[in-house]
Amino acid sequence: MKKWIILVCVVILIAIGFSVNVYFQSTKPLNSAKNYAEKKAKEKANLDSVDQFYLYNGDETYYITVGKQTNGEEIAVWIPEKNSNNVTVEKMSDGISKTEAVNRLKSKVDPTKILGTRLGMLNKEPVWEISYLDKSSNLNYAYIYFLKNNNKPPYMITNI
Repeated sequence: MKKWIILVCVVILIAIGFSVNVYFQSTKPLNSAKNYAEKKAKEKANLDSVDQFYLYNGDETYYITVGKQTNGEEIAVWIPEKNSNNVTVEKMSDGISKTEAVNRLKSKVDPTKILGTRLGMLNKEPVWEISYLDKSSNLNYAYIYFLKNNNKPPYMITNI
């Protein structure tokens, strides 16, 4: 009986060790992208601190960081994966907030559930990408333009 308990404990420890290893290996690319984006944003936009990181996969992959400069100004930086010297920098005060983007979506459609909201880039313009489920449980994407002075209607892709 004692051998069975030891064997079960060893198997459980091996399973836990394997699971922890799989977790760390799977998060390594995301952590690497985040570290790279933070370094690039500090270099290109003089960010003092980075508060948020978004990974956007559209026509191109972008790393987006949101942080503060030494003067306290909150800045968003869009860094394309393939041409990392061609960054876009915008003041967060020049754009709409995540909450306002969701409210704009809700004024156009009635989502059943908002799955996620992240900054992205659509046709070289900063956007909020909102993924949501409709009443038929279909996955949908809406793109709300980030800049306040952009009066374009939201761009939506539905029924994915």
